[in-house]
Amino acid sequence: MVPERQLLEINLSEDALPWERIGFDILTQNSTQSTHVGRTKLCFKKIDTIEGISSVHVEGVKQSVDSLTFNPTTTSAGEIEAPFHPNRIVRIDHLVVTTPNPDKTTKALIEAGISLSGVRTFGNSPNQTRQSFFWLGDVILELVGPHEVAKDGDPLFWGLALVSSDINKTVNYLGDLCTPLKDAIQPGRQITTVKTRNLSIGVSIAIMSPHVSAN
Repeated sequence: MVPERQLLEINLSEDALPWERIGFDILTQNSTQSTHVGRTKLCFKKIDTIEGISSVHVEGVKQSVDSLTFNPTTTSAGEIEAPFHPNRIVRIDHLVVTTPNPDKTTKALIEAGISLSGVRTFGNSPNQTRQSFFWLGDVILELVGPHEVAKDGDPLFWGLALVSSDINKTVNYLGDLCTPLKDAIQPGRQITTVKTRNLSIGVSIAIMSPHVSAN
């Protein structure tokens, strides 16, 4: 069964060319450029300024969530045959959202029917950081913000963590466009970061090796 709140689309206000440069197979159709990563479609709209993720489509969410733009969609989740990407990326691990007020944003996400699966805090009080994890189908929404002191401002779509089927081949493909491979926080996984500022990409991108099955 397809999860009820599957992340269907991510809309990016930027050019697709830098994404093609880092190894994504881009489809151009009727002047619209897009690609699929796992079950999620990435849609590009070139504008004068690079703004990164402007909105998302999540199945069953019909309105914005705490000023985060969740566009309503009539598209249904289904089995999508994603293209082969030369960078070996096969799916989205998590979508990162930053917020100045985790309590407020968490409440809004839960009211939208998005399930909270866990919370982690780190750092020293009163400057602790809170990470809250929600399911968007097969993608995790990671909400990051201050644990104790809420601040003014709005939440933002900040970045993506992607999964490579072969992280060594990914790093070799990207070369100087990514950081050296290192161990991730999750045991048994490795991670690299794409140098997005050098590429005019408005989204922070991390690439990870696959999850390790528990024995």
